[in-house]
Amino acid sequence: MSLYLSAGVSGIALGLAYGLIGFAIVMLYRATAVANFAQGTLGMLGAFIAFLTTNNLGYPLYVSVLVSLVASALLGVIIFFVVIRPREEAGNLNIIIRTLGLSMLVLAIAELQWGASAPYRFPSLIEGDGVTVAGVVIPAQAIVTAGVSLAIAVVMWVVFNLTPVGLSLRALAEQPDTARLLGLRTSRLSAMTWALSCVLGTVVAILLAPSAFLLPTMMEPYLMFTFTGIVLGGLTSMPGALIGCVIVGIISNVTTVAVSPEVGVVVTFVLLLLSMLLRPQGLFGKPESVRL
Repeated sequence: MSLYLSAGVSGIALGLAYGLIGFAIVMLYRATAVANFAQGTLGMLGAFIAFLTTNNLGYPLYVSVLVSLVASALLGVIIFFVVIRPREEAGNLNIIIRTLGLSMLVLAIAELQWGASAPYRFPSLIEGDGVTVAGVVIPAQAIVTAGVSLAIAVVMWVVFNLTPVGLSLRALAEQPDTARLLGLRTSRLSAMTWALSCVLGTVVAILLAPSAFLLPTMMEPYLMFTFTGIVLGGLTSMPGALIGCVIVGIISNVTTVAVSPEVGVVVTFVLLLLSMLLRPQGLFGKPESVRL
């Protein structure tokens, strides 16, 4: 029983990391009406920047993490102005496909550059074996992952819902033309959202790399679980995405320990399909209403 409880606790930590990626995707979707399929690969790229800064240049790990976060923010701004902004009139579907193409491009470059020697061992973010509570072992890395993810998620929710910047981003998402007429600098807001999205992806990749190993495809499985959690919680709800991802993390982790990793993946896909069939808007999302 303690093994399953330990798997459940680790699943919560993993689900919170999924939720942080989900926050980035939902934030970008609410601000720009675009689902970013390059979220995982861009996070992986940020993790490689941190690893190479430490491994090749000899900087301390936390300095390297800071460098990678700044680089990720700059990369997000560049992506917006080079890949996303041109020909915006082509429509959201066109832009979504651009993010998919961007993901494939970044993954191909990473495989070409680092794939031959992968996987790499990313330095541990914390020393120690963890703690034992009521017979349940909680790994130190899981504590760090859960704590950092939850803290950032709370800050992001507060910023998005209770600050003028968040109000501007919501106005941009819901009524972009009106937002422009009101004088909001929509391009600057969108670029800021892309920068923040890339930073959040990098944070998650760095949190997961010590236990998952660093390789070009490291984020692909996590992105699948994240999208399942987002669909379950609601694509328009940031708290819903977090809760949905935690549910997915617990279910997939416990199923993996109880049966096998393959069954954990199957259960995740079944959960995704059931959610789409029974409640398309998600547990916390609102159904779209169309005025005739």
